[in-house]
This record gives sequence, structure tokens and C-alpha cells, in this order.
Amino acid sequence: MGQNNDVCQECLRYYNSGKTGGLNCAESTLKGVATYLGLESDAIYRIATPFGGGLARNGYLCGSLAAGLMLIGLKYGRTSPDQERKVANDQADLLLKKFMAEYGTINCRELTGIDLKDPTQVKEKKQQVHETVCRPLVANVCRWVTEILSAE
Repeated sequence: MGQNNDVCQECLRYYNSGKTGGLNCAESTLKGVATYLGLESDAIYRIATPFGGGLARNGYLCGSLAAGLMLIGLKYGRTSPDQERKVANDQADLLLKKFMAEYGTINCRELTGIDLKDPTQVKEKKQQVHETVCRPLVANVCRWVTEILSAE
């Protein structure tokens, strides 16, 4: 659990928890695990940015989960169309099953209970929801992804 705990702390170190500055759920998950794995690139921030808030704050697929799937792709994804997709898909399916077992949905709006495009809801609830729902969720995704990536 030591390694997983370190990865969780690395992910949460970047997470903004609804305050000004910091990274969104997708960025912090991707950046935290990638940093822990020794992968450094500005592309990590850039590719994850529009996934935060359930795909550009639309409340769809959880951004942290999307980043976890990207990380699985980095390890198990194919590099040519002739290669098999089964290993990557099986590992992604494992993450999805863990997520669904814990949360019952993969949709940001259902997880958070807020519409991130509604300024009133954002003002009233975002910081609390980021702290009570999203922060532990990011830690869980980071832990699960690390378990999956370190399995042989």
C-alpha cells in the first residue's frame, strides 16, 4: 500500500479542490500518476484539460476516470493497428468495474450532484463537492490505476 499511498498523495498534491489554481480532476490524476511513473511532458496537462468536470464541465464521464483510462492506455495500449486490443480493454474494464462498484455511476453530474455550467450551483456547492466527493474519488482512481499498472 506504500506505493499506492504515494501515488494518491502525488495526485492530490496537484488537485485544486475547487479553489483558485491547481489542476482539475482529470489533469491531477493523469499528472500525478504520470509523475510518479517518471513520465514528464506538457502534453499530459494539455491532453487532460477538457476531460475535467465530466468532459468540458458537461457532467458526463468523470474526468478522473477518463484520465485513469488514458494511463492504462499508456501502458497497455497498442502502437499499431495490427496489435491486439484485448489486454488494454481488459485492464480498462477492470478499472470501470472498480469505479462502478464504488460509485454506481461514471457520470460527473450524478457523482457530484451539481451542474458545473450553472454559475449559481458552482458558487454555492463546487468547493464543498470538490472536497467531499471529488478529492476522495481522485485518490481512489489513482490507487486503482496504480494497482492495475503494477499487476503483472
